[in-house]
Amino acid sequence: MTIKDLLMQIIFKFVFAALFVFFAIENVTNTGWGFFAIVSVLFATNNIVQGIRLLDTYFKIKKNFDDRK
Repeated sequence: MTIKDLLMQIIFKFVFAALFVFFAIENVTNTGWGFFAIVSVLFATNNIVQGIRLLDTYFKIKKNFDDRK
């Protein structure tokens, strides 16, 4: 996996998190806190956490790469 691939994964994680948050907000607005809204929030939370962890890994790799120069 290259640095570019890692960056694309980070971007997709945050885009999917935003999409699930949007679905949750729309669902809560229309029908209240139902099963779909809760599942959407859980998926969004999972994607945000994974995105942050990948972002941390990206910065560590980038720092180690810059230290070698």
